[in-house]
Amino acid sequence: MNGLRIAAKVQPARQTIIFLHGLGDTGSGWGFLAQYLQQRDPTTFQHTNFVFPNAPEVHVTANGGALMPAWFDILEWDSSFSKVDTDGFMNSLNAIEKMVKQEIDKGIKPEQIIIGGFSQGAALALASSVTLPWRVAGVVALSGFCYIPGILKQHKNDLNVKTPLFHGHGDMDPVVSISLGLNAKKFYQDTCGIQDYELKIYNGMAHSTVPEELDDLTAFLKKCLSL
Repeated sequence: MNGLRIAAKVQPARQTIIFLHGLGDTGSGWGFLAQYLQQRDPTTFQHTNFVFPNAPEVHVTANGGALMPAWFDILEWDSSFSKVDTDGFMNSLNAIEKMVKQEIDKGIKPEQIIIGGFSQGAALALASSVTLPWRVAGVVALSGFCYIPGILKQHKNDLNVKTPLFHGHGDMDPVVSISLGLNAKKFYQDTCGIQDYELKIYNGMAHSTVPEELDDLTAFLKKCLSL
């Protein structure tokens, strides 16, 4: 899978942050995050690899079949997700597993790897918290939601039930409503047993990010990676 890869400024690399973009975006769209973290804490993230993969081009049904980067098809704009692209979602989950394995093969310990994402990418990051075959350092979901809960219950394991999870969400999000964020927390915390699930709600934030959220994200990453 191609995308934007930013190698640690100081070798050898000791940590990796993998971050998945949202619908219609590319890995480069979130490349600013690496620059932000490296400039904000120049010595803190100097041994950190950053991976911003590109989603495949998909004909998105709910957008009139338009071809765009998507981790899975959106069959209709329905917050209840009555129709879902199970195959596309599971294929992307498998791709995340391969990305993590690539980092492990390079010498990065799984407990020094963060999985994160925004919107569609956040839905996958959340799902990876119950499907990955390794315990990772932490999981980040920005404006995330729960997708295919029934399937995830069949595939879940308990390796990351104690792994810290940070979920940032705006209370004015018109794309992924705050109710979907609350439902995600309920599913992963109550049904899947995630013990350290922090949902932080940002007043006035739409389907985007704000400086306060980036501040909280930075603190979370430093805590998870013991930086």
